[in-house]
Amino acid sequence: MRPAVPAPGVGRPGSGGRRWGQASPTTVAALLAVSVGLSGCATVEEHSPAGAGIGVGTAARPPLDGLVARPSAGVISGGLRGTLAGGTVGGYLEREDRNRAQAIAATGYTVAQGNVLRVDRVQVEPRAARPGDTVQLLVSFTMLTTSPTESMLIRETREVRHHDALVADPATEASRSSGTFTSALPITLPGNVARGLYEVTAIVASGGYLSRGTSRFTVR
Repeated sequence: MRPAVPAPGVGRPGSGGRRWGQASPTTVAALLAVSVGLSGCATVEEHSPAGAGIGVGTAARPPLDGLVARPSAGVISGGLRGTLAGGTVGGYLEREDRNRAQAIAATGYTVAQGNVLRVDRVQVEPRAARPGDTVQLLVSFTMLTTSPTESMLIRETREVRHHDALVADPATEASRSSGTFTSALPITLPGNVARGLYEVTAIVASGGYLSRGTSRFTVR
């Protein structure tokens, strides 16, 4: 698995504003610990204010349970190419796992940490698929702002790679208030899709805030 690379221009000393820096070793260890055992080979990388990690984990429930359509959060850029050309991207699905108060209680967040945006989990359902099947690319993330009335425009990008070649990168946008959320974007595989291992990287970003995680699925 290729390690995730920090986004250009993020967390550079002297960049000004509330930019993301490299997460502390304690935070990274906690993130990796919660990632072990998730679907495929899931890892999470975080760009948070230096030394200001928050607790990890989302409410345990079946991955697809309670997801509902949000037509306003359609794909705004990107698409399918290469071995996935000829497939289709379905409608965006979402659910709220925790409201602001519940997310604060679960993570131990304080306003002194500033705004926080963090990927908690990346999953693919099912983990093993066949040509013509539909796979759900899921990402769970937590967003907390210093003001309970503040919202942020969140961009989610799902990158799919096969043998290191980028074959999908659909991006969606939606405005959100604080809480923990799970979203899914279904991709129906073309009948002639190449078999093998696919790596999915989910990137959640808003302005200078960015977090990402990875998972995998196999086409048999």
